[in-house]
Amino acid sequence: MPALNDDRPNATVARFLLGRQLEQLRCVRGLTLGQVAGALYMSTSKLSRIERGRHRAAVDDVARLADFYEAHGRDRDQLVEWSGQAQGRSTYHSFADVADASSRDYLEVEAAGLHAVYTPQVLPALLRTRRYARELLGPVSSAEADRRLWLLGLRQQRFFQTCRAPVRILLGEAVLAPGTGGPTVMREQHRRLLQAPVEVRVLAAHRALRASSGFAVAVLGGGRLTLVAREREDGRPCLGPDRKGRTAARFEELWQSAADFRALVA
Repeated sequence: MPALNDDRPNATVARFLLGRQLEQLRCVRGLTLGQVAGALYMSTSKLSRIERGRHRAAVDDVARLADFYEAHGRDRDQLVEWSGQAQGRSTYHSFADVADASSRDYLEVEAAGLHAVYTPQVLPALLRTRRYARELLGPVSSAEADRRLWLLGLRQQRFFQTCRAPVRILLGEAVLAPGTGGPTVMREQHRRLLQAPVEVRVLAAHRALRASSGFAVAVLGGGRLTLVAREREDGRPCLGPDRKGRTAARFEELWQSAADFRALVA
């Protein structure tokens, strides 16, 4: 596991920072993916994956792109540095049996710069107790449950040890209903919410109905990049840039209309 409070980005974050910067360099010059790929004898799909942080670009490829965009000095050095950092493996690579590549990418982004989370139906994983989490897993084998709960524990430990900025958690009112595991499990879960070093607010049911899809916002690289994670139909997270800050603004709007969790349970 990376050293605590290490300012260097992990491999996944470096991929996303590199891709976003390369995309910006291309767009500033008014070039299409096809034009750049053709000029450098690179496939368009490969360049697209690099820009979206989905491909571990070789340092030589990044150097060619930097030269093509005429990036010099510190700008060029930063691109090459990110490409080197991006060659590493995910902290969670040994959990590939219970977390696919997109899920592992999200866990790395979460640890590096989670800023806000909105979940209308269930508690976010970072705040789940072991019993609540086990209830959500449903009828899986004991071996699989143990692996998933072990991963959850590592994920929570890493996040709360490395988190610096206050994280805001917005819950739909339905999350607090005693349905998952019954009253005992939910009482334990409420205690966890009160003790967690995060800000928690609750969105009234009628407001949550109009905002039925959850999402997470992460800020990376000292504010260079804001990513949004949304859940696909198959449950896997989908990461992408927050274009024009729309999702962050949406979260702020919902947050301002929500009630403080501690005041509700006082």
